[in-house]
Amino acid sequence: MKRGLVVLSVVGLAFASVATASVQQGDTELDFLGGFLTQNGEDGAADLDALFVSAALGYFFTDNIQGSVVGMGAWTEVANQDTDVYGIGVRGKYHFMPTNQWVPYVGGQFFWVTVDIDVDAGDAFDFSEDMEGMMWGPLAGLRFELNAYNDFYVEYQYQRWDGDAGEVLDEGHTLFVGLIHQFK
Repeated sequence: MKRGLVVLSVVGLAFASVATASVQQGDTELDFLGGFLTQNGEDGAADLDALFVSAALGYFFTDNIQGSVVGMGAWTEVANQDTDVYGIGVRGKYHFMPTNQWVPYVGGQFFWVTVDIDVDAGDAFDFSEDMEGMMWGPLAGLRFELNAYNDFYVEYQYQRWDGDAGEVLDEGHTLFVGLIHQFK
């Protein structure tokens, strides 16, 4: 009889950790993602190197609705051209099923961005230009609760570029993975 109670208690404790709410009203969280990409060009095409980082501080106004302040940076190098993109903005998300361990969400974002382009072709040609504009668009993702304070997430973003920055960048599709730390 005692052995059955011990087994039942252990099983109950295991499922109790899964039953916690993944997101809830009043949570503040820090989300960070980053990545590095390098591609070798074929048949004389230029090589591509890219580094990006993003950090956000978010707050849950309700169990479903979250607002965030976000900063981002991306640095790319293709042949003799360096392009740096910096931005600061806001993001809003609506979380479906916030009490589940897997929480899908949809949202949108709006950033002010600056794009700095430098071309160094030696003595033949040098060029530099700084542009400003907006980056905005919808997003959708899925977060997975690792424990009471940390979540893993996968997020798709469609990005539109406007203003002077829109003369260089038009639109983009990105897929991110990252970690979220919650302060409860």
